Amino acid sequence: MKLGLLGEVLGHSLSPVIHEKLFQKLGISSTYELIEIPGDTFQKDLPGLLGRYDGLNVTIPYKVDVIPFLDELSKEAATIGAVNTIARKKGRLMGFNTDYMGFSRTLDRIDCRMEGKDAVVLGHGGASRAIIQCLFDRKAGEIHVISRHPNKVDEDFLSFAEKRNVKIESYDSLQEKGDRYLLVNATPVGMYPKTGVSPLPSDIAAVFPRVVDIIYNPAETKLLHDARGKCMNGMYMLVMQAMAAEEIWMDRDIPEKVIDEIVEEMAQ
Repeated sequence: MKLGLLGEVLGHSLSPVIHEKLFQKLGISSTYELIEIPGDTFQKDLPGLLGRYDGLNVTIPYKVDVIPFLDELSKEAATIGAVNTIARKKGRLMGFNTDYMGFSRTLDRIDCRMEGKDAVVLGHGGASRAIIQCLFDRKAGEIHVISRHPNKVDEDFLSFAEKRNVKIESYDSLQEKGDRYLLVNATPVGMYPKTGVSPLPSDIAAVFPRVVDIIYNPAETKLLHDARGKCMNGMYMLVMQAMAAEEIWMDRDIPEKVIDEIVEEMAQ
């Protein structure tokens, strides 16, 4: 199979390494490439690319933008309104969202039980939709989405948020006292190569009992360095969503042992 990752800037990506490890462990011959498309040529370039690949992952900033080019969405992708995996099934292009499963397994990994507990999600891009849906399905208390420009959030995201009782607020709101349990960074702030910066002051990051930064490069962002609760970076989520995508492309289950091996190897 010819596979790849679609995004705007991908020099930091570890996805090819993850998928190549899987190909080696399963003894299959597939390729996985990085495909960078500038925002100003996305609409023109995408149709041709879709015809040249058997499957694609999709990352920042195209998880919503790819949807009009697809024939069908899976249930979770339609519910979330974002796609991170594209597969060709019987000649039709189908969109899936495996970020949901990756984030759900991440919460389990840090023993984060959300029922009745409040969460703060930084950012409102494609990845945050899967995170919000997962928190909503786990019966979280209040879900606060933090934006630098809350008055400029697009109507589509506002509709998505309203149906899940999400509060969209500015970063100033984090100065207010509240019994908030989980912090999730779904922005690229702190990601390689712009490391050493955090989306939040250190004193705010330190008050959350659970912190997830979906950035995986570097392994410890400044946000995680400042946090005092039980933390996890985005590596586990990255591996889990990648394995789910491969299961879709290959139409087969991947043994749990193989997944655990890849997670361990990537963490080294």
